[in-house]
Amino acid sequence: MRQLLLFLSFLCILSSCQTTRTLTDTSAQNIDFIILQMNDVYEIAPLEGGKAGGLARVATVKKQLLAENPNTIAVMAGDFLSPSFIGTIKNDEGERIAGQQMVEVLNAMGLDYATFGNHEFDISDPDLLQKRINQSQFEYMTCNAFRLKDGGQQAFTQRIANEDRPIPSYIIREIKNAKGQAMKVAFIGVVLPFAQQDYLVYTDVEESFRKAYEEVKSQVDICIGITHLNIEEDKKLAAAVPGISLFIGGHDHANMNNYIENTVITKADANAKTVYVHRLTFNPPSGMLNIRSSLKKIDNSIPDEKATKVVVDRWQGKVNTLMSQMGFDPNQEVLKLQEPLVCKEYLIRTGPTNYGKLTCEAMAAAIPNADVYMLNSGSMRLDDDLANIVTEYDVLRTYPFGGAIVKMQLPGSSLKTLLDTGLETNRGDGGYLQLIQAERSNNTYVINGEVLVPNKSYTIVLPEFLAKGREQNLELLGDFSFEKEEELEWEGSQVKNDIRNIVIAYFKKLGSY
Repeated sequence: MRQLLLFLSFLCILSSCQTTRTLTDTSAQNIDFIILQMNDVYEIAPLEGGKAGGLARVATVKKQLLAENPNTIAVMAGDFLSPSFIGTIKNDEGERIAGQQMVEVLNAMGLDYATFGNHEFDISDPDLLQKRINQSQFEYMTCNAFRLKDGGQQAFTQRIANEDRPIPSYIIREIKNAKGQAMKVAFIGVVLPFAQQDYLVYTDVEESFRKAYEEVKSQVDICIGITHLNIEEDKKLAAAVPGISLFIGGHDHANMNNYIENTVITKADANAKTVYVHRLTFNPPSGMLNIRSSLKKIDNSIPDEKATKVVVDRWQGKVNTLMSQMGFDPNQEVLKLQEPLVCKEYLIRTGPTNYGKLTCEAMAAAIPNADVYMLNSGSMRLDDDLANIVTEYDVLRTYPFGGAIVKMQLPGSSLKTLLDTGLETNRGDGGYLQLIQAERSNNTYVINGEVLVPNKSYTIVLPEFLAKGREQNLELLGDFSFEKEEELEWEGSQVKNDIRNIVIAYFKKLGSY
């Protein structure tokens, strides 16, 4: 019995040694790589008075990650060509910037891959969009957005090495370790079918993504989605198409991480206020993948990468000159915030927000004694929230197109139609109304504390664009005349009648919020 016990003990020790040796041998075959994730970046330079974001700082992070591991891949999960104030101005050739500044900065920082976001299709000229794609030194992918051309549906193209190549549904990347052992990763791109253009057509998100995955999965070791969807759509897609290791997501603008079965879903904060760093380890013998994800804050503790900073400064110099010519000081602080001003597109187009309310209050300060103040939420193009400090540049990038506000008389019956359409029919679109002094009550509205009377005349103040009936489903306003002043009286001085000047003046008066 004693000899038997000794023998069994020896077998256990031997087994333990063999197991350790096997694990050591297989771990030596591990392949490590890093993914640097950004999403929804509209601004090339830092925000919040220089404290948050900045692509030259992200470029520094990428260089640090490359020093840690040469297998570092930088990815953009959509929304970068638009919207921005810089994008609305024209370059030296008289062509609208439309994301040129973003492309040049992302080229400098070394972006590898991008998928389309809905805002890429804000560019209404398909040839201009094509030009920006071709100027990109990083590669695009999408499985469900296509161009309508020559009477048919075809893939968008990208000029690479002097060749026009169809933008693929997925890209396969080979990654090797120091011993030369290799693995393959597939990146699959997908975008929510939100923006509409005559040159654009979408295929079904789930069906298109599943088709791409089924086609590529046998060719690679792991699949990663680069998705520009809202989080609920991400979760639904991850559940419907299992087998994707990681969803690098965009569109929601706030950092988050979720898990659906074995799929990790992550999103960083908009405008590179944070980035996600994913460190992945793949073991070829076992097929096991380990993902360690960390959210990294991008702030003024991170130095600028010099080459990227040169490009950023060149573009910022152009826009600063333009703003100065327009009478603005981009770095001038106008409001200190105790709470963020909400201006994310999906929120400002579906319900009232404090930024919409403050804008209407600014309009009321500029043209007092009206019954209702309103604006179309599509005029607020920031698609982000403001925190800490608001500068004049923040207001300009909120209202890149500017425009006057006007006064109009409407009968109560037409005002009710306007409110019904602007608050219900247009919910989710740019024609959704941000307003003050009008509240729904049963089947009618309370205007300035009194129930709306159909045959009573009401004074409303609204953007000239809206008053001309140019907003979707609100064409009825074009049938009414309006009063417009080029300058407005503001506490004993004159202010230019432009929504940007009005909001800036009001914010300066408030001081804090």
